Amino acid sequence: MFNLCGKCRRKPWPYLMVLFISTFIAFVTWLTLSAADLPASSRNIMTAGAFLIAVGVLLSYMVSCMRRHCADDQHSLH
Repeated sequence: MFNLCGKCRRKPWPYLMVLFISTFIAFVTWLTLSAADLPASSRNIMTAGAFLIAVGVLLSYMVSCMRRHCADDQHSLH
């Protein structure tokens, strides 16, 4: 999964942080759009889009950082 070492792959905290931050972003988006005069379906679609974009960006950033960390660990062992 994501080409990570076993030690990093089993840690749940990075994945939980991505979920927490993305949920917070979606909640703030929902609050902001609630003040606008938009239909409920549009607000829900935009909120879901903000959540999915945040998950995608944060997950890709987290995985790249963890890959670099795994590569640094592998180089320090040799």
